[in-house]
Amino acid sequence: MTENRRRFLEAAVAIGRRLCRDAIWHEGRCNWLGWGMELHGGQWISAYRALGGQLYDGAAGICLFLASLAKLKGDPIVTATALGAVAEALKAAENLEKAGEYGFYSGLSGVGISGIAVGQALGREDIVKRGRETMRCCMKLAPRSERLDVINGSAGAIPAFLEAAERFGEEEFLGAAIRHGEHLLKTATQSDKGWSWDTLGMENQPHLLGFAHGASGIAHALALLAKATGRTAFLDAAQGGLRYERTHFRETEGNWPDLRDFMQPKPTGEPTCMVAWCHGAPGIGLARLALHEILPNDIAILNEARIATQTTAATLGQVSPVTGNFSLCHGDGGNADFLILAADTLTRPELRQVAESAADRALDRYEDSRAPWPCGVPGAGETPNLFLGAAGIGYFLLRLHDSSQIPTVLLPSALIRRVGKSGGLGGFAETQ
Repeated sequence: MTENRRRFLEAAVAIGRRLCRDAIWHEGRCNWLGWGMELHGGQWISAYRALGGQLYDGAAGICLFLASLAKLKGDPIVTATALGAVAEALKAAENLEKAGEYGFYSGLSGVGISGIAVGQALGREDIVKRGRETMRCCMKLAPRSERLDVINGSAGAIPAFLEAAERFGEEEFLGAAIRHGEHLLKTATQSDKGWSWDTLGMENQPHLLGFAHGASGIAHALALLAKATGRTAFLDAAQGGLRYERTHFRETEGNWPDLRDFMQPKPTGEPTCMVAWCHGAPGIGLARLALHEILPNDIAILNEARIATQTTAATLGQVSPVTGNFSLCHGDGGNADFLILAADTLTRPELRQVAESAADRALDRYEDSRAPWPCGVPGAGETPNLFLGAAGIGYFLLRLHDSSQIPTVLLPSALIRRVGKSGGLGGFAETQ
């Protein structure tokens, strides 16, 4: 093991142990207090409260990190805390089901996949079965017009249903994926610019680009569905989504603008470009890398992936030490994680070196000096969850330690595919 790999693993262990220390237990389940964003009076505010069960910012995401760490280190305290967290996530899934929330990062499908992964990693068949039952509950939920994107909606649920259909051999899961795909076809806006979707309910506003809430994430889900079903309508819609993004590409910045109406525009009045998983080149690059596997002869897709890696690598670390953060969602952690995936997918080891250098600087600045990690909730302190906080930072460090065994959590299809294989988080192919 190289010295750097050892350093990344030791830092992930330290973060994991702090999460175990801070867990709050009740009747065999554990949860955390932390910072998050809540909607009050029509405005998003930072709030300190008990976490929910979701993968994005709740117990399901934390248990995924802890289970990955426990499988590598065999620490009984980390193992016990991972089991307590997955129990909390699966319990909280009842409320998500009642609310009709089927999304991957903020809904039931992500909790189900997390339960399957954690149960397999820790050798707990009972948890694997509970995760599978959660997926069965999820597939019964009807698609909703306001739940379309990767974080909250159909584009995140489709990869989970497709994997469940393949691994469990249950046609009902494939049927659920098709229903959600048809829902995306029905709700799309078609124009001479391509296909787009109103994912945030912004009337008279341009539809979003990007992975988490925009055209990239939806195009990726539809391309996966086209591959699974052979239906050209899904592929046509996916390619339409890519055309829509290309009409907005800003060549001078090597990036795609954030079209949300509340974002501060440039002095010229043009929308600004974020460089993050949620909006901008890193998330769009992730989608292009995944789409390249599905459509390997599409040169434009590969070129866009390369542009996204160049933009991300050039800007990594320029903002976070001063005003930014190291979260997976919209910080240097997620951007560096994308470069790890690009290094592995495109066989470009120099991109991994960029990610490692960013991690080394961050460890010097925060972990080694025992300073709080800058997390992704504006105006708030360190928080424990996966996409905004410490669990995600720890997971990224595990990826730097061994990305061949630890899949990225930034791409549902990559995480789900690894759940179905031996090694890493384990698999559930033989579970009946």
